[in-house]
Amino acid sequence: MKKKLLTGAVFLFGLGLGGATASASGGTQDGTSPGITPEMALCVAECKAAGGTHAVCWACCVNNICPVD
Repeated sequence: MKKKLLTGAVFLFGLGLGGATASASGGTQDGTSPGITPEMALCVAECKAAGGTHAVCWACCVNNICPVD
């Protein structure tokens, strides 16, 4: 239950950040706002649960800029 709650919170937080960044940057060329998918939110939650920082997890799961092990 706690893991589902954490995943949901991360998802909603990600949606808020995705919308804020899209509106600050003007969105995409066709005027739509890119959003975070449920898979991205789950990836961020699992990454953070494994000890990753929010910035590193977000960069890897959402922006596909992952550190090389």
